[in-house]
Amino acid sequence: MMRKHGRLMAALCLCVAFLSGCGEAKVPEIVDTPSVAVSKEGEVTVWQVGLFDKADYVLSELQTMATQEAAQFNSDSGKASAVTVDKVEALEGGSGKVVVAYRFDGWESASAFLEEELFFGTASEAALAGRTAGMTLESVKDGAPYSEEQLGQDADEKVVITDIKANIYCPGKVTHITPGASVNSDGSIDTSGVEGAVCILYR
Repeated sequence: MMRKHGRLMAALCLCVAFLSGCGEAKVPEIVDTPSVAVSKEGEVTVWQVGLFDKADYVLSELQTMATQEAAQFNSDSGKASAVTVDKVEALEGGSGKVVVAYRFDGWESASAFLEEELFFGTASEAALAGRTAGMTLESVKDGAPYSEEQLGQDADEKVVITDIKANIYCPGKVTHITPGASVNSDGSIDTSGVEGAVCILYR
């Protein structure tokens, strides 16, 4: 369960889901589970998915709440479009789920708004920020270990680092991941089996 400011999370107890693109990634047309994706340019799109099955819940009120929270965040951050609300809709099929789709101008805004760890950049940038200290990855191909030293040698390769428990879509081919994470059939990385932050290396 993600942490997040404001009434929206408290009212819905939503799980976070980011989706955008892996190169650009092919994300599901219907988003009904927590997922994360970043575009090549670093833009982050978020679908928050949660139950909205009470008789007194009104979708338009949720839309208003989400829009107000985004506007307040933009005002506080001094950036007019740090986050925008793309849509708020109920999923069909009687699941009782609702999706709130946000679009962020970058990982910094997404991390601050969601109050979760999220980083996108090169391995060298991550190392300089102290984000890869002590990290050991493994190959998605054969499970071979991949040390922090090896990660440092791939300084120009890109990484996504996050403690969000979700399916992560990256803008490239994933080669190494934190042990405990797994590769889904669509190429996204499931981080739900990892305690703490997950590092995903891709090319």
